[in-house]
Amino acid sequence: MESPRLDDVCASLADQLGVSTAYSAPSTLAVALGANLASAFGPPRATLRAVRPELQQTIHEWLSTSLGEASGERVNPAGLRCRWSPLFETDPVGGPPEQPVYINAVVVVDGPRLALLQPCEAAALSLLARLLALEKRFGRDRQAELMRWESRSLDLDLLAWGALQVQHEALILPHPRLIERSFVVVPLAAALTGVGQVPRRIPPDLDWLE
Repeated sequence: MESPRLDDVCASLADQLGVSTAYSAPSTLAVALGANLASAFGPPRATLRAVRPELQQTIHEWLSTSLGEASGERVNPAGLRCRWSPLFETDPVGGPPEQPVYINAVVVVDGPRLALLQPCEAAALSLLARLLALEKRFGRDRQAELMRWESRSLDLDLLAWGALQVQHEALILPHPRLIERSFVVVPLAAALTGVGQVPRRIPPDLDWLE
C-alpha cells in the first residue's frame, strides 16, 4: 500500500475541518517535536520553546549547505517559511507504563528557497543527522534507551518532504505512523480531529507564537 503524501494528508484534513490550506507546495517539509522529560532547559514545555529557534536555524543551515551556498554565522531566513502548530499535551502511546505526558508540536516548512532543492534521500538523511545532533544537544542519548517509545527529553521526527518516498534503515518517509497518531495529526492540522486520544491544547503565551 502506497504511503500517503504530506500534501494529500493536509488537504484531506483541511477538507474535514472546512478550512483553506496552503500545503500545495510540492516541497513542503514537516518535522514533529515532542518531549516528556526535563532537559537542561527546564520541563518539556520550556525545552520545546528553547529548541524552536535552534530547529529553525538547523533547517536554514541544512538547506543552505544542500544548495551549495557559502556558510555564515547566521543564515538569512528570507524565502523560507516556518509555520508552527500550537503546543499540545498528549498521553504517551506505547513504551513503558506510567510515563509522563508529552508536549508536542509540529513545524511545517515551505517557501521559494526550499523549492530550489529537489527532495531526495541523501538530503533527507542529511537533515535527519542534524535533527539527531540537535536532540543530543538537548540531552537525549538514544544509545542509552532500553525500550522503544520510552520517555525522552526531546524527540525530533522528520515526518515528510513533499512526495519523497524513502525506505532506509535510518529513515522512512513519509513517516509510517504519520496519520495514525493524533499527537502528530492534530498539531499538523492545528485543529482537533476527534480520532483516537484527543490532545489537550495548551493556552498560548508570548513565548510560543502560532
